[in-house]
Amino acid sequence: MKSVLKPSQPMSRAQIRVRAEELLRDGAASTGREGALGVDALELLYRRASEPEFAADALKLLHELQTHQVELDLLIEQLQSNEDELTHELAYYRALYELAPVAYLVITRDGRVVESNAAASALLGFASAHSGELSEDEEEEQRVTRYLSPSSQAAVTTMIQGLDVPGSAASCLAQLADSPDSQLAIKASLSSSGDSILMAVWQDAGADVAAS
Repeated sequence: MKSVLKPSQPMSRAQIRVRAEELLRDGAASTGREGALGVDALELLYRRASEPEFAADALKLLHELQTHQVELDLLIEQLQSNEDELTHELAYYRALYELAPVAYLVITRDGRVVESNAAASALLGFASAHSGELSEDEEEEQRVTRYLSPSSQAAVTTMIQGLDVPGSAASCLAQLADSPDSQLAIKASLSSSGDSILMAVWQDAGADVAAS
């Protein structure tokens, strides 16, 4: 299934140069940054352009500088457009993350929860957290194993310790400490940076979870 978000394709440097030349040729270029080249430099170029012996070189250089300035403005517009698209995309996936029916968590290698969605809060019993919002003391209080039965704590700890290669994944079954008859399925994967673990937890109807 293709993503509903379709970011625009950025122009290459060659395409930007062609576009800048077109804008200058058509008289449509407006940088909005008058004097960006420096007043003294522009005055010198215009003065040189009025002198026959320097006119050709000065006009050529002036045109090149104007072209570079328009290129920079086009690049700035492109970067702003990319930033807007990324901001929209981040908000889109953040909403999906927060509203997902499955508990999603980001934990450290030693099992401290640093980020979780609303489903995780409801299932495991702690306050949902966004990255960077928890103090170190609060993170200590929200270890992923804290709300599991003793045997499940050992199983999850062993699973986490076995994730030693970025991208590696594993899974196990667990029970909540205050509801041992409720079986949870847990899948975890070590992030590409290797410093955090992405985890999904949901109530399992009784089917075995195949270890990855």
